[in-house]
Amino acid sequence: METSKDTWNDNPERLLHKAYTDNIGWLERYVRRNSGTVEDAADIFQESISVAWLNFREGKFRGDAQQFNAYIRQICKYKWINQLRSTARKQLSYEADLSIFEGEAETRQVEESIGQSEILRASFSAIGEKCRELLGRFYFGRQSLAQIARVMNNTEESIKTIKYRCMMRLRKAYLERHQENE
Repeated sequence: METSKDTWNDNPERLLHKAYTDNIGWLERYVRRNSGTVEDAADIFQESISVAWLNFREGKFRGDAQQFNAYIRQICKYKWINQLRSTARKQLSYEADLSIFEGEAETRQVEESIGQSEILRASFSAIGEKCRELLGRFYFGRQSLAQIARVMNNTEESIKTIKYRCMMRLRKAYLERHQENE
């Protein structure tokens, strides 16, 4: 893969595919070693790749493909450790050398700025009520897919698929609005 940002912009699907193939196996192993499941890894990866991609598209990330992979992994680790802490699983032991997170404060700032973005809010309101409810329950309400499935009268597997589609709608709406504002 070429390492210039211009080439990445010319073929974003290739970048996303490469980022996925380079990192999903690593994250599944990491999460399983640290008290999680493959499903947990998939959820964390989806969130992390979305954050990394939005930061790339907004110009907040500048680097080559190898640095982008390291950036994604940093976000994944941060999100997983944060999830472990927030669920109050006191008995868990996980392999985490926090010194790896030299940019942890930067990652938090980036995530906070995305959460406060008017473009993101407008995009969120444009994705439809069902998607807003599902994503709101998952990301803001911190409900599990199983809990959401029960509330929304659906199967967990269907909710997982719907969540993915809703995230793709949100991503598309965000990118369209972001391009309009450039």
